[in-house]
Amino acid sequence: MHPGPAPRHRLVVLPWVRRAAQRFILPDWVAITIGPLIFSWRRLDAPELAHELAHVRQWRRHGLRFIPRYLAASRRAASAGGDGYRDNEYEVEARAAAETVRRFTPI
Repeated sequence: MHPGPAPRHRLVVLPWVRRAAQRFILPDWVAITIGPLIFSWRRLDAPELAHELAHVRQWRRHGLRFIPRYLAASRRAASAGGDGYRDNEYEVEARAAAETVRRFTPI
């Protein structure tokens, strides 16, 4: 499954947010997507960008309803005994997009 052409987006690199975000969001935090904006503390490699572009598509598909849907997916994953982040259906979809790029990108 190829994710298709990249949706309209803008990558905003803010190196100074690394420490705070890794302390208050996730220790291995690299980027967060809000609508078409991808905020990161460094440039993203192709699989990482594919992951975030999946989130851009999710935002486009759901609009502002993406926020409560994402949170509900995290609660469902945790209630089912999984991890609220890793097993969130939106993160699973984004990781699959990254894996597709990883698989087809020459080393």
